[in-house]
Amino acid sequence: MSGSPWQPIGIVMMEVACQIWNRSLAVVVFIAACTVSGWLHADEVSAAPEKPSPWLMVPLVTSNPKMDTSVGALAGYLYQFDPKSTPSMFGASGVYSASDSFFGTLFAQTFFDGDKQRLSVAVTRGKVNNDYNDFLGSGLSAQTTDNVKAFAARYTHALGSDWFFGGQFLSTNYVIEAEGLVEQELDSIGLTGMDSTGVGLVVEYDSRNNKRNATSGRHFLIHNNAYRESLGGEENFDVYNGEFSDYRRLNDRYVLATQFQGRWTDDAPMSGYSSVSLKGYVRGMQLQPNYMHLTVDNRIKVKDKWGVVVYGGVGCLYKEEVEECDTGSAIYPALGAGVSYLLREKAGIVIRAEYVAGKDDNNGVYLSLGHPY
Repeated sequence: MSGSPWQPIGIVMMEVACQIWNRSLAVVVFIAACTVSGWLHADEVSAAPEKPSPWLMVPLVTSNPKMDTSVGALAGYLYQFDPKSTPSMFGASGVYSASDSFFGTLFAQTFFDGDKQRLSVAVTRGKVNNDYNDFLGSGLSAQTTDNVKAFAARYTHALGSDWFFGGQFLSTNYVIEAEGLVEQELDSIGLTGMDSTGVGLVVEYDSRNNKRNATSGRHFLIHNNAYRESLGGEENFDVYNGEFSDYRRLNDRYVLATQFQGRWTDDAPMSGYSSVSLKGYVRGMQLQPNYMHLTVDNRIKVKDKWGVVVYGGVGCLYKEEVEECDTGSAIYPALGAGVSYLLREKAGIVIRAEYVAGKDDNNGVYLSLGHPY
């Protein structure tokens, strides 16, 4: 989407609607509808004594200027450990793009002991081929390859009503490959990747009525990662994360979800910097030590399990002082719209198909599992 991100909201939404059609999001939605048609029938049958299948198979589609079109799938298995716990999900996903990039992930998101204990684990392997016109503002055209391996685990335990406390572990192996002048530039700015291993504490408040598809309640989460050479990493630095989400049902059909999110670093190498995490942008394209954003996600029920979503937000990347956000170059707006389908009501499993545009020709088409928060 071209033009200023601060145009009147009606004009922006008209442009977004045109972009959705022009970029064939209608085709993506049709694929999703065909995929879930069998599940819809299964849910109708499940009104009888039979339970719906615990298995999920969801297509994943994204399209953006950096990675071109990516297609893949997520296979998941839902299991409820006890009647008071949120259904847990175990699964695997894989995505391959037209740029010969790929990502594969094995994951588990579990809730047990009457929802008092939570454990999440993920293992990821990926390769991303990048083609930059202006690499990190250096003026260089660059072709690089990012190779990533990562393992993450988080455990929290309830401490009183709605409060949770725990810890986490994260280990990544991240290598950036390039040739010639680009390789020299990467070496000079310290962006060649790294091995990093960190541990941290987690404090969480969660009063959401559904952990994956909330219509009321609040979610507050702060956590840190202390990366240390003594744990097997190459650098000593710290990362601090915080987010606050609020969910309000304004009427029978309309849920307004808002979120503030931030990521701040201390003494981090460039490979550990923050990047824009709004939809419409590709992570890693812009880097600074610190980042924060505010988003609004409008979720409107249209008929049965179908709905419309309107997503918007503004983020800021800055080096040291938050006053840097007063400059336009540090601000990253995003606006988009699409449709949603409620696949499993009790488990809160939702499929979204949407188009989101940012500034400077940043944009993306997404067919994904779950709300952004």
